[in-house]
Amino acid sequence: MRRSYVRVALAVTTLVALAFVLPLAWLVLTAAEDRALREAERQALGLSAVVVVATDRALVLNSIMSTEAGQQERLAAHLPESGTVGTSRVDDAAVDRVRRQQRAVTIDVAGGRAYLRPVALPRGLVAVIEVYVPSASLRKGVGTAWLVLIGEAIVLVGVSTFLADRLAARVVRASGDLARMAASLGAGTLHARVQPSGPREIKDVGGALNVLADRFAELLATERALAANLSHRLRVPLTALRLNAEALPAGTDRDRQLRVVDRLENEINAVIVEAARPLAARPRLRCDLGAVVTDRTEFWGALADDQGRPWQADPPPDGIIVPAATSVLTEALDVLLGNVFHHTPDTAACRVSVQQGPGWAAVTVDDAGPGFRDPVAAVSRGASDAASTGLGLDIARRLAADTGGRLTVGSSDLGGARVVLTLGVADEDPPDQAPGSKIWRRLGGAHARP
Repeated sequence: MRRSYVRVALAVTTLVALAFVLPLAWLVLTAAEDRALREAERQALGLSAVVVVATDRALVLNSIMSTEAGQQERLAAHLPESGTVGTSRVDDAAVDRVRRQQRAVTIDVAGGRAYLRPVALPRGLVAVIEVYVPSASLRKGVGTAWLVLIGEAIVLVGVSTFLADRLAARVVRASGDLARMAASLGAGTLHARVQPSGPREIKDVGGALNVLADRFAELLATERALAANLSHRLRVPLTALRLNAEALPAGTDRDRQLRVVDRLENEINAVIVEAARPLAARPRLRCDLGAVVTDRTEFWGALADDQGRPWQADPPPDGIIVPAATSVLTEALDVLLGNVFHHTPDTAACRVSVQQGPGWAAVTVDDAGPGFRDPVAAVSRGASDAASTGLGLDIARRLAADTGGRLTVGSSDLGGARVVLTLGVADEDPPDQAPGSKIWRRLGGAHARP
């Protein structure tokens, strides 16, 4: 932006300078020519008085040689009876034309111009005075004046460019402060503020951005307090749930219930810790897709065994790291698998598989249930064709979008629904960047179902 300011100032000032310098240069040239021709007219008038009263060639020649123009061979008199006295540079036709027209003229000749002035003599005769004006006289002082004009134009352009650069630097500095503050806010440094500076409009933006940051901090503090309070309030029913689970007879059911309670307690603790942690201190989100899929298929597989539901969970590939929190990915997988158990008969088969490609990984859940009546509405937030809120698949869709993937639904070869959760894969060795920066590879639109 600073260069743009300077370029605009340079272009505008150059045009203004040219608009003044060119006419002034032409005016200086014209004035120099007029000055030289007026001097020639004065010399012709001086010799005219001699020609009127003198009839001797020698007297006229002495008068011519007594002048500087005569000594420089620039002055001549064309007498009607005595011929030409002095050095002439025009032909006889030009002299005759001046005699007939009875008016002074200027004629271009080699090396300059000739000023011819008629002089009326007794007995109706007409003499012609010739004054030669060389080109050097016509342009005397013009070069110096032009250099002065060019120098003034250069100084004008330079000063305006310098001032524009100073003004642009002020604006760019203020804009850069705003950009750095916005980047700090985006990175989670909510205490970042800017000192409003620069033009009034940018100062207003800086002040508004500070107010916005203050408001964000207030809202975030309120949300953190609500999350912490809610988490603490959940500890009482969680304790009761643990006591009830521990009161169950020893066996697989008791162990499974205790694992659920332990997981719920860990999630509540994570919410409390995460709510109290500053945004800038939060780590980058990364988790092992295969480990999460294995954990959730074991959990839901146990329920499938209890129901007698045909269940197939293919072992996922190792080392698939996706840019998502473990809790978020777990929630999304629970949504996909929970829908199968909630909306299909107990006898409907279910299959879970994981595929991997360059820059992506996909979790596919197939079932033998009734399928989706409207696949488009199924992934819309709040839309549901069953007794549910319609938020589950939207949670999974948002997770996929955050990693650069997408959620697709369709028909399964088992006869029911197929849901494919495609996720972008995290860089193997991501650079150390501030939280909130884009460090993950995106799928670039290649979200075809594996």
